[in-house]
Amino acid sequence: MNRDNLLFSIIGVLFGYVVAFTFVVYINQGQPVPRAGAAPASGARAGESSPGDASLPTNEVKDRQRLQSAAEQAAQTAREDPKNFDSQRSAAEASLEAEDFEGAIDFLTRANQLRPDDYKTLVRLGHANSAAGRFDTAERWFRAALSKKPDDGDVRSELALTFFMRDPPQPDRAVAELKRGLEQSPTHVPTLHNLSLMLMQTRDYEGAAATLDRLEQVDPRYERLPSLRQELERVRLKGPDAPTGAGDAGKRKPTAG
Repeated sequence: MNRDNLLFSIIGVLFGYVVAFTFVVYINQGQPVPRAGAAPASGARAGESSPGDASLPTNEVKDRQRLQSAAEQAAQTAREDPKNFDSQRSAAEASLEAEDFEGAIDFLTRANQLRPDDYKTLVRLGHANSAAGRFDTAERWFRAALSKKPDDGDVRSELALTFFMRDPPQPDRAVAELKRGLEQSPTHVPTLHNLSLMLMQTRDYEGAAATLDRLEQVDPRYERLPSLRQELERVRLKGPDAPTGAGDAGKRKPTAG
């Protein structure tokens, strides 16, 4: 597989009502962080903040304003030329950067109408719907993509996360998809990483340990392997619903691309 596609960020995602502890899941660098379906504040689109938002550092406010401005400009260009596929995709990516997931879905839908067979658009529709908390819809788009490239381990792993993020979560379905992904790509690090965590959640601790051993064989220097083993020992002793310390949730905003 293309090594550029393996530039994943390791993001601590606190799933809130889904579980009481933090999974450090492997997420594609070009994918927005999945949300648990939280709606944006009234009168604001996702990711918007007022210029005087005292809860955010000044630099972050400026970054958000810059991203929102870029998204608005790209959106205007796309609306002026609705038959231009590239403009729709550019506007969608700018919207994702600005965390305007509804806007991204709108432009990606238009792009899909212009080029129904474009693989990257199908995948990005899965990403955007997942980030917006529309996990059933995200599943549909990811499956449409996988019907074209069933051996895409990245997409299969992201599909699996949509099952876990639902309310109520469906970890067994997530495990099934991850195992199916390993049949296609047996050395896919993100799948092995996420499968070990999903097996912990389903209390299959022996399966999780075996998966971590397999991950070590694939990548002996994998930097997150020690923390995954620590998590396995923790849940073995206390159970997967035991809370972790706040320091475990190292959250970083991903880049869209």
